[in-house]
Amino acid sequence: MLFLMAALFFFACTSRVDRTALQLNQLLDSLKVQLAHDTRIALWNLSVQKEDGKLLLDGEVADRDAYEAIRTSVERQFPGVENSVLLLPVDGGGQFINGVANNAVIHLRREPSSKKEMVTQSLLGTPVRILKEENGKRLIQVPDGYLGWVNTPEVYFVNQDELARYRDAEKIIYISQYGQSYSEPDETSLPVSDLVIGCLLQVVTWQQEFVQVSYPDGRLAWVLRSDVRPAEEIFNKTISKEGVVETVLRFHGIPYMWGGNSSKAIDCSGLVYNTFFMNGILLPRDADLQSLYGKVVTDRFKPDGLETGDLLFFGRRATGNQPERITHVAIYLGDSEFIHAAGYRERVSINSMDSTRTGFIPHYPEIFIRATRIIGEVDEGALSITANKYYKEIIPVKR
Repeated sequence: MLFLMAALFFFACTSRVDRTALQLNQLLDSLKVQLAHDTRIALWNLSVQKEDGKLLLDGEVADRDAYEAIRTSVERQFPGVENSVLLLPVDGGGQFINGVANNAVIHLRREPSSKKEMVTQSLLGTPVRILKEENGKRLIQVPDGYLGWVNTPEVYFVNQDELARYRDAEKIIYISQYGQSYSEPDETSLPVSDLVIGCLLQVVTWQQEFVQVSYPDGRLAWVLRSDVRPAEEIFNKTISKEGVVETVLRFHGIPYMWGGNSSKAIDCSGLVYNTFFMNGILLPRDADLQSLYGKVVTDRFKPDGLETGDLLFFGRRATGNQPERITHVAIYLGDSEFIHAAGYRERVSINSMDSTRTGFIPHYPEIFIRATRIIGEVDEGALSITANKYYKEIIPVKR
């Protein structure tokens, strides 16, 4: 009899714990939809564990609003649950930015392994958030919001004093598609590293033909003055059709690579991202997110009404049982021509929507979704590099 009562009590308790776990998971799913629906740009690593007949909420997030929403919701609705969720970075010391990219191009991967998928890249001098480190890898978040794992030496940790010095330093941006820095003010001297368009470096001193620069880890090098511009000039640039076209054409012929976001190799949205960055605008990283910005010009391709610099999006239209899916983006050049980084062509190329042209791609009119216009049609101040919360941390405060 006692055994039966104990068994009934045990199963009743187990059922209650399971019901609570189900309700807690439903709450977390609801919060995730509100606060972290896109895990490309929002860390949401939570799990509900059962230990000794009790529930433990474990995991980590990187956004304070998400952390506080979880904490207050769980305390209010599930006071018996032990909440062990961490807000990353644990040792942030109040700094939002605590790292700087230290290679010309760093590779962000989906998981902490060099064998896993590369999801994006970031460039030398980019301010980043180092969220955590394990087994020689660091989980970081970059200014477009993307999360990924990098090799630890690819990003240099900066404390508050180092960040302040980096912010106040004069900086230049590399404007050539590809080049090198040198150990001496001499192109025949030993290279220090390669460089790509968009790399950001601190200025040490200017000479007639060269600029001495400093890397985040303290390395010194020399770059040609003709290959750089003051960072403020790019950060505060007024975007124009002519500027966008001039920039994007310089990427012509560069190899295609999934996840590529540099002039070494690039994908379709990386081409758009880099082009607009060099014109003072910071867009989201991926095509589907880029498609959410700007004025919709047309949802049926018609050259009339399109302008150079417009973005063309391709993919699958929404139907009754499936959502829209944007899979590709290009920049319109005029006269039915566009430039894009296409995997099937393995390079950045110019093609046409006109079936009478040699560059026509037969299935592209069928998968065209819409064209949008950012230049002159949105609050460009909201998309400017200087408005980005990451770059604000490294741009000198004007006094």
